[in-house]
Amino acid sequence: MLAKLSLAAGLLLAAAAFLPATAAPQSKLPGLTEGPLVQTVQWGGRCRTWRHRCADRFGWRTREYYRCLRRHDCD
Repeated sequence: MLAKLSLAAGLLLAAAAFLPATAAPQSKLPGLTEGPLVQTVQWGGRCRTWRHRCADRFGWRTREYYRCLRRHDCD
């Protein structure tokens, strides 16, 4: 009984090892990220940090705030 179970488990592992990695379903729909009207959005990272730093220094949505963002290429 244990030998049959071990053999079955080995066969399942071998089959899983030979499956291509692209067999997983794709999360992106084709065609929706193409075109001139699509813009990538950065939800974190460098520009998020600079938005908060500029807001701490100059206040939100002030002229100096927007100048600070442009200076750090995050406008």
